[in-house]
Amino acid sequence: MISNTLKITVRTKATTTVNPSTQRVVNQLSALSASRKQPKLIKLSHEDLIKHNTIQNAWKSFTRKQETKRYQQLQQQYESIHNAMDTLKAISPSLYQMANKSDENNWYPLNMRVPTDYPANMPWVYNHKNQGKA
Repeated sequence: MISNTLKITVRTKATTTVNPSTQRVVNQLSALSASRKQPKLIKLSHEDLIKHNTIQNAWKSFTRKQETKRYQQLQQQYESIHNAMDTLKAISPSLYQMANKSDENNWYPLNMRVPTDYPANMPWVYNHKNQGKA
C-alpha cells in the first residue's frame, strides 16, 4: 500500500534548442565569470576567528618580507648593472656604445600571434614580413 501512495518523479533537462555558437559564447562567458564568484563566508566562533586572523596576518607578514627581500635583490642587481655600465663607459666608450646599441630588426613582430588552443580570428601567416621600419 505504501508503494502505491509514493510517486517518484524524475527531473529531466529542459529541451530548449539554442544556436551552437550562442551556446559556445554562453559557456565561455560562464567560465570567465566563474573566477569572479565570491566564496561563502566562513562562520567561525570567536576563538577560531582570532586564530584565522592571526594566521592571515602571519602570512601577510611572511609574503611582505619575501617581497621586500626580492625587491632589495633586484635593486642590488640594477645597481651592479649600472656600475658595470659606468665602468665600461669610462674604460671603452666604443664598447659602451656597442652594448647599448638597439636591435630594432631582431624584435619579434607584435602583429604575429602565437598558436593557441582556440582558433584565431585571423589565420596564421607563415610568410610574414614586417611592414614597419625596413
